Amino acid sequence: MTLRNSFLVITMAILLVAACGDSENNPQGGGTNPTASTLTASVSYNTATLSWTECPDDDFASYVVYRSESSGIAANPAAATIVATITTKATITFDDAGLSWNTPYYYAVNTVDSSQLTAWSNEATVTTPDSSGGGGGGNALTCYEIQGQADASPYDGDDVTVTGIVTSEAGELYAGSAGDFVSIMDPQGGEWSGVVLFGYDGIMNSLERGDSVVVSGYVSEYYEFTEVVVNSVDFVDKGHAIPGPESISTLDISEEKWEGVFTAVHDVTVTTDPTSYGEFNVDDGSGEGMIKLYQFSTSTGDTYSEIIGVVLYSYSNYMINARDENDITQ
Repeated sequence: MTLRNSFLVITMAILLVAACGDSENNPQGGGTNPTASTLTASVSYNTATLSWTECPDDDFASYVVYRSESSGIAANPAAATIVATITTKATITFDDAGLSWNTPYYYAVNTVDSSQLTAWSNEATVTTPDSSGGGGGGNALTCYEIQGQADASPYDGDDVTVTGIVTSEAGELYAGSAGDFVSIMDPQGGEWSGVVLFGYDGIMNSLERGDSVVVSGYVSEYYEFTEVVVNSVDFVDKGHAIPGPESISTLDISEEKWEGVFTAVHDVTVTTDPTSYGEFNVDDGSGEGMIKLYQFSTSTGDTYSEIIGVVLYSYSNYMINARDENDITQ
């Protein structure tokens, strides 16, 4: 081999080594890593919404979205879960639904180019709210907020999402033949802490006492009775403690602040015989209040140690609507 040929071989070998390189950040060799995205995240009850900046590079291949319940995704991606792989450059949002409640989640987006070079976004985190009702996160309102501490709800006529604990099931409160009532209550209880839901076509038939629910619909002041007409049941979590009943006087039954609330009166005497709708008055010494239980048999002078139920408003009367005969104790 001539000296000139040897020089050419050595020169080519040097150029080949330089082209291959050995950088851990760029294991594929020549080329530039893609532009990293900036990631933001928000949560609406148990759905995380992610958005990030668009990659401007011509050799873009994909966004790979990672989720983990611990931080440090870029350092250990194998411990995270890939929740989406997006190959359209302009698609820069993703909704991660069905998350566990009351749980922190961490997210990162890894941008990949056509040479399989990558760049990590920043890490964003969200925490889903508690599912126990009363402040279900995002746009979910409490019963207290729906009631607005006034005769009419501040949300009258508005589309809303509301959360609470079921205190009475479909068919337990008298709603007429058009639909069904279900009552829900904020877990902490108290004045203004309950709301009655109204639904058509059995939409709430699967709900049971103690369910934590998130429902969507619209607020209606139906003949001055605040109710949420339900269009969808968005979430159900079973087995929660039922709040209340809130102990009130028979005279208190007629106060707006107890509308929709699961309540109890004690040591009462029946002062009127039941109507054909099962409505009768009782008195604990504070003044008369109305009780309702369809087809319940009682007479003036009968006494009861406790009557529990949900306060409704109908035909200009507030009343405790007992859910069944077990709510009336002698």
